[in-house]
Amino acid sequence: SNMIEKIRDYFKNKVTLAEEFDNILVDFLGEDATSYSIEPIPVEPKLKPYTDGGSLNQYVFQFGSREFYDNSVAQNINNLGFYEKFQNEIETNNKNGVLPDIAGIQSIECTSHGTLDGTESGTAKYVIQMKITYIKEA
Repeated sequence: SNMIEKIRDYFKNKVTLAEEFDNILVDFLGEDATSYSIEPIPVEPKLKPYTDGGSLNQYVFQFGSREFYDNSVAQNINNLGFYEKFQNEIETNNKNGVLPDIAGIQSIECTSHGTLDGTESGTAKYVIQMKITYIKEA
């Protein structure tokens, strides 16, 4: 969807941690560490209807990454450290109005911390949930 393209552009061009975001995949997390994905989460998009027929809407998605993982606590902390920095940067961007190029956008935020979502053969999948709110014109 157009929304995913815009989110992908945002990660590639406006998030400094993203020098390795060259392969942001949509709905597919490859076996190769490190790869990233954007997976939409189905939610009711309308948060609040306006009298003019427009509405305040939300778009919720999961940002996922597959990272090298060797079962060591240090590796896990390092991987989670990436998400902490990622979260801080999204927050700072949001404060400074550095947002995805989406019509009527109000904010982009992380609604969870980075969490480990399964491991296999030397790699682990980490995910963080995110939300964009935007005004949809009538």
